[in-house]
Amino acid sequence: MIEVYLNLNGQAAEAAAFYAQVFGAPDPYILRFDEMPKEDQGDAPDSWGSLVMHANVKTFAGDIMLGDNLPGTTTTPSAANWINVSHSDLKRLRQVFEGLSEGGEVLMPLESTFFSPLYGQVKDKFGFHWMIMSDEPSEF
Repeated sequence: MIEVYLNLNGQAAEAAAFYAQVFGAPDPYILRFDEMPKEDQGDAPDSWGSLVMHANVKTFAGDIMLGDNLPGTTTTPSAANWINVSHSDLKRLRQVFEGLSEGGEVLMPLESTFFSPLYGQVKDKFGFHWMIMSDEPSEF
């Protein structure tokens, strides 16, 4: 199994809640730095306390894991990396696409293609690129 791990610049808790809502998932698991055992926190300054060390959103299509970058480091989502959601439930795929579109940008509307009965592309409000598609083959 391959799963995605997203790094954010201080918005991991917000993103986890957003993705849980979009995918109709249970509340995400969120572990902040100040919730780690003291002996495992090392020399981490108190200012890291509210940052998300690890979060997990369990969706119908698989897990989305994420965390915050440490202060002084940043990442920027890239169009070179896409998250693909494949599933046979077209209604769910439409709901996910609609949700990811909120505050984001539709790059290709959901539509039938020669390779999938339902396919679309969206960049979400955090800058991550998504491909949403039915895993049922189209008739050629």
